[in-house]
Amino acid sequence: MILPNGIDLNNVGNTITHDTGIFQITESVGVAYEWDEDGDSTDESNRRVNEWLLHYMDAAPFHKLCYNSSISINQVNDYLTEHGNDAALTVDPYHDMTPLHMLSMNPHAPPANTIAALLDVNMEVAIRLDSQGKMSLDLTKNYNVGGLVGMINGLCNHRHAAFKCTLKRKRIEQVD
Repeated sequence: MILPNGIDLNNVGNTITHDTGIFQITESVGVAYEWDEDGDSTDESNRRVNEWLLHYMDAAPFHKLCYNSSISINQVNDYLTEHGNDAALTVDPYHDMTPLHMLSMNPHAPPANTIAALLDVNMEVAIRLDSQGKMSLDLTKNYNVGGLVGMINGLCNHRHAAFKCTLKRKRIEQVD
């Protein structure tokens, strides 16, 4: 679920996550809807769930950035410069996902270059499994087809570069 920047959830309506995948996450962390005698969600529980939606990724700021609807390559590079390349390998506390998982699910992400920035840091992020056993590649094919093309291109370029390094090393060994 991608929420636009600056959204006022008070205007979205009640039970925004009811019967969705995120509903299970909210319940598992103790933020669930409460129902009144008419079967409607209470205003207080709506407020709590909506507040949680706005802030649940605050503990994982790079993940939150990668899922932002206005993400750019500059923001990714700036974050990595400021926080170090290991930030690309961090996992969020809810889904066991890396920032690349989040970027892979973001249909608004500029596909090739933002994904390439994370792949360039460490190829391991491409094969890291989340809590549901999914890799970033699995998520891009469902949510971000342009990102899938960028990810496959990045992986192929990495493989090609590794192959060239192996050939170069063999040539050096032959000369010695």
